[in-house]
Amino acid sequence: MNLFKNSHGTQPDIAIDDMIPEGIAAIDLAKEAATLLVLSSTGQMRLMNQGGDILATSRNFRDAGLLAWADAGNFGATVVNDDRLVCFDSQLNTLWEVSVTGRITAVAMAPHGGHLAFSTDGGSTHVVSVDKRELAKITNHRPMDHLAFLAESPVLIAAAEFGNLCAYDLKGREKWSENVMNNIGDISASGCGKRILLSAFNHGIQLYNQTGKSKGSFLLDGIPSRVSAAEFRTRLAAITLENRLYWLNFEGAVQWVADLSADPPLHIRIGPLGDRLFLATQSGRLLQLLWR
Repeated sequence: MNLFKNSHGTQPDIAIDDMIPEGIAAIDLAKEAATLLVLSSTGQMRLMNQGGDILATSRNFRDAGLLAWADAGNFGATVVNDDRLVCFDSQLNTLWEVSVTGRITAVAMAPHGGHLAFSTDGGSTHVVSVDKRELAKITNHRPMDHLAFLAESPVLIAAAEFGNLCAYDLKGREKWSENVMNNIGDISASGCGKRILLSAFNHGIQLYNQTGKSKGSFLLDGIPSRVSAAEFRTRLAAITLENRLYWLNFEGAVQWVADLSADPPLHIRIGPLGDRLFLATQSGRLLQLLWR
């Protein structure tokens, strides 16, 4: 099936076109190691390089959902049954796991793999070392639904689904906090943090800088629910609730757009240079799109 027959702009090459029949629950990209982690809906984890070669697999993650993979490609974390955090190594072997009270709402890995963070529906966010030492416990006014570490400074960005965007250091000290009067479906940040992007549904893609100040928005023809930004502020990608996939420059100009209603897009991850996009669809199709 030609998924991109209804598209406009600079057409990408399709470098990978694979099918995972059981469906794809989550994907994440190690931007430095250039490896892609794919979690199937039945709990199979597979680690791939950018050529599509499988480097490691594991079937030990049944009922896993949320997924985080360090940019260095050395450690990852996933959430099983909503309340169990599992940390694993580059061969997908479990290092440790811990059960928590309540439901885990978000998880993130630091780029170098030394730290991870997770939030719960009880309104707490935890920063933990990869050897399981808790470094900070942050009490939030509401549960944080999105977490992201910056690549160039030891900062954790956290966002509630509605009402709050904030930044913390690795000891849990608040650096800044801003009220956001929009629902948030996803967050992504450039490596330096000078552009923090929120997919804010009816309010488009909202932009903030490294001090939490609003820098405007990009309005798309549709309601953006997911966003992914290149490390070096060259390109960004967005998915809308109308099943459109957008490829934009960092000024917000659309370079390419495709209507994927025939096989709705679920997950996106953009390469650090902004030259490629990994895409997972509802049918379990996994694609790597490449702009030369």
